[in-house]
Amino acid sequence: MKSKHSRSFFSIVNQKYPTLPFSIRGFEDTVGAKVGVKECLEHDLLMDYPVLTDKAGEYVAQFKATVVVQPKSTAIICGAKALAADGIESDKKIKNEELAALVASPLWKQEKAKKEKK
Repeated sequence: MKSKHSRSFFSIVNQKYPTLPFSIRGFEDTVGAKVGVKECLEHDLLMDYPVLTDKAGEYVAQFKATVVVQPKSTAIICGAKALAADGIESDKKIKNEELAALVASPLWKQEKAKKEKK
């Protein structure tokens, strides 16, 4: 990289955020950070994290969880279990009954262990 700001920015990113997304607001020198982001993206040193959008007038919800995928089952370690807690209420309701049934169904299928006969 040619710019001193870009090299400094990339060094800070590697120290503070080696694998995580970050915001330019977290840097003291925002002008240098903007220059650094542009040059790092040009050299494929960073991957951009685009803002997800949907159709105008549509509702969007995003849930994050840590999931462990095992050979015979999948387990939620943290995150999504809090969503299943009672007491969370909203004034918004799903009007489409088919979609409401899908949302009410369990998130993960539970596989039952088969017992071998002796």
